Parts: sequence; C-alpha cells; structure tokens
Amino acid sequence: MSETSQGHGWWLASDGKWYPPEAWTGPPPQTGQAPYTVTGYTTGNQSAEAAAPYPAGYPSAGYPSAGYPSAGYPSAGYPSAGYPPQGTSWSAPRRTNGLAIASLACACAGIIPFLFGLPSVLGIIFGFVSRHQIRNAHGAQDGAGLALAGIIVGFSLIGLFILAVVLVAIFDTSTHSTSVPAQ
Repeated sequence: MSETSQGHGWWLASDGKWYPPEAWTGPPPQTGQAPYTVTGYTTGNQSAEAAAPYPAGYPSAGYPSAGYPSAGYPSAGYPSAGYPPQGTSWSAPRRTNGLAIASLACACAGIIPFLFGLPSVLGIIFGFVSRHQIRNAHGAQDGAGLALAGIIVGFSLIGLFILAVVLVAIFDTSTHSTSVPAQ
C-alpha cells in the first residue's frame, strides 16, 4: 500500500491508496448475486458459504477478466468485450461516400428559383458518379440510397422546372395579342 503509484500495474483502490498488482483480488461481488463455484453456479441445496471457495468478503475465482476466456464457467452466450465472435474478423467501419451526400444536397438546392435548376443537374451527375464509386468499393462505402435520392430529386425538380416554363409560356398574357388590329 502506498499513497502514490509505484509503477506499471499498481491500481488505485476505493480507499484512496495504491496497491501492487499481486494484491488484486478481482471485482467486488454484487449484492444479491449468488457466488460462483469452481464447477459452475451454486445449486438450490448448496449454501453460499459452502459454495464459495474463498472467505466471505472476497470474490470467488469465477469472475473472468475482460477479454480472457473463463475456464470452467458457463458462458452467457455473448462474446468477450473487445473481441469479435470466433470465426469472424473486424473490418473497418463503412464510410458514407461524400459525393452521395453532395448529390442529395445539390439536388435539394435545385429548388431555389434563381439558380435555374443548375444544382439539380450537379446533383444528378454527383449521384451517378457516387453510385459508380460505391459499387466499385465492394462494401467499403455507404450512401447508395443518398445517391439514388439525389438522382430522383434532381430529375423531379428539373421536370417541375420544365413544366413551369411550359405553363408560363402557354398562359402568359403579356405575349398574346388580345386586341383586334385596327383597319
């Protein structure tokens, strides 16, 4: 015991003192939890004192360390923390393709009237390019749905823009002559 750490492996206890690595007894037992035995859990006809291989107040050997297999104890069916299940491996997290995000953002920005639908055209282009990149990444990138949404929104807004231009051309009264020419 010491007031300061003496090197690697020393641990700080709840009493505020540092202890050497060999003094570690494991985590304290939780209240209301049946103690572990060397062969498994206690049975209904076994008393807690008879089942515990250590004196009261000390945790039993059944507390496995994180990341290490617990020999002789039943598994809860969950993998150890920090390790993948046996037979699998970790892979890098999938990242969302930046062009897919830009595709949807540009396509949505195409609704701004004074930009004349140009962002929608960019959204369509970015959408097709990002879908090609995602397909060639073989599962390393996400965002195919964003890219598709950008393509759909882009084409929809361009269609609405063309429809609006046609309707304005048809119903614009300033270009139609309503008066009869004088003779």
